[in-house]
Amino acid sequence: VNGILAQRLVRRLCPHCRQAYRPEPQWLREAGLDVLAGGVDVDLYRPVGCPKCENTGYWGRMTILELLVMTDAVRRVVLEQHGADAIRQVALTEGMISMRTDGYKKALAGLTTVEEVERVTQAADDALV
Repeated sequence: VNGILAQRLVRRLCPHCRQAYRPEPQWLREAGLDVLAGGVDVDLYRPVGCPKCENTGYWGRMTILELLVMTDAVRRVVLEQHGADAIRQVALTEGMISMRTDGYKKALAGLTTVEEVERVTQAADDALV
């Protein structure tokens, strides 16, 4: 095994009617999005609805991804039969970008919403329990 790829589909915001808003800085800090944004002012987007998206506010879907590369450190933890949490921690230390982080980056780029990312990654988090 060289790596393991996990993916979820999130709804893509309609580019014709999405509406920008500026979240409160405190909320950004609490969500951890201030670090991903690099400390600059952030505009997020919300769905509105228009004739092009049939008033849903969304236009198709896109993937958010998590790629666990089987590095020597990850391989060692797997062979020592540690749990999923330990493997995940080592993988994150080794540079893996979590699915939620990938989704948040796409939300910061205006492609989807933070709520949409949280909706689908919460389901993934629940599956690990």
